[in-house]
Amino acid sequence: MKKENVNDPDNLGGLGDLLPAEVLKKLNELLELLHQTGNKQQGSNNTLIYVAPGAQHVDTVQNQYLGAHPNPPKGREKRASETEKDTKALIRHCISLLMLERYGDEPLFNQQSHWQAIYRILVDKGYCRDSDFDGFDIFIRSVMPEEVNKPYRKESVKNISQTDFGKPFEQWRFDPETSKTRKPYDRMVAVAQRFKEILEENGL
Repeated sequence: MKKENVNDPDNLGGLGDLLPAEVLKKLNELLELLHQTGNKQQGSNNTLIYVAPGAQHVDTVQNQYLGAHPNPPKGREKRASETEKDTKALIRHCISLLMLERYGDEPLFNQQSHWQAIYRILVDKGYCRDSDFDGFDIFIRSVMPEEVNKPYRKESVKNISQTDFGKPFEQWRFDPETSKTRKPYDRMVAVAQRFKEILEENGL
């Protein structure tokens, strides 16, 4: 019996022994399988392996998953909806804590305009969009605790664009021409600073 020479380029890894018609048939079968593999549906897996007679084969498998992993590892991050729900609950808690803060012998948060401080800090931290007062209105109503020192009104927050507080908190500067008196400015700074600290103390 003649021994095959696998190093002979005319042998073509065993295909050289086949007739041209048989080679064509094999190639057609191969192309059909490749087509099926390229059109696999999620959850199915087609594997195509061709081993020439007498050849050695090392099987390497790599898996790629589209969409949800069929067996997600433990400790995987929560879904976006769950994370958003947790974040809103934390923000509600932080507003509740802010309402308990004192400023001398009175509540720190004691003016409707102080909602501007909450708006400014939530915008600065990326939880709300700047100048999107309708979006903030929807957001704050979804996280506002039952007990607040002053009721929230969208109109009182929209006025922020006409004040010193329209800029990011770190850029706030007292301007006598716009703030007129120092005490309301200092009070707003105190509300914003304390709310920022409370958020950060709670991991936000």
